[in-house]
Amino acid sequence: MPSILPVEESGRSRRRQSSSQAAYTDIDGTVTGYNTIFEFLRFDAAERSCTADAEEFLAGLRSAARNGVPRAATNARYFGWWRGRSVREVAQTGERWADLQAESPDEWPFLEPVASLLDAHSLSGRKLVAVTASFEPALVRVRRRWPRIELLCTAPRVADGRYTGDVERPLVGDAKALAVAAHAAEHNVDLIGSFAYGDHHSDLQFMALAGESLLLAPASMG
Repeated sequence: MPSILPVEESGRSRRRQSSSQAAYTDIDGTVTGYNTIFEFLRFDAAERSCTADAEEFLAGLRSAARNGVPRAATNARYFGWWRGRSVREVAQTGERWADLQAESPDEWPFLEPVASLLDAHSLSGRKLVAVTASFEPALVRVRRRWPRIELLCTAPRVADGRYTGDVERPLVGDAKALAVAAHAAEHNVDLIGSFAYGDHHSDLQFMALAGESLLLAPASMG
């Protein structure tokens, strides 16, 4: 079980009663014990018999990160894998991957304590909002567990029903904070009365917007 480090806890008495509350959470390493976009790519490659190409592609992303390329840039590069692919077909691939995960849940774990905290938030009527650099087809299993979860994620660009390989904006670092602030304003969310979860220092910007937050020690994923 990952260790938990308190980041901020304050403001219960300042909640606006007319506002809703939310739980904003990173996904990879916070809710899932695996990297959703990397493992989804591997599943896609296995189905198309190009596993070696996938590993070379992912190794290139890891090498770029080690050489100091910003996370936003490597996240944007990731979507080059999907260039020219049908949005509909990739969505169907995501459904098949979620089916496979459901058959072997121990191999595709949800992480505690955040998974149980999200269950409790859902039962309490709070909004659940994923704040992630991943994208919708890689998050089908997450959405199956929490059907009402809203997604703030990286949005790949689409033309004529196919991915272009580019993105609108990688949802990393300050982009996460901007997305959370915009969501809260649009949905009248009381951020002081809300919660945030993450596992990386780049999550701290959006986590600082919430009244209560937990930073988990990062898991090792690749």
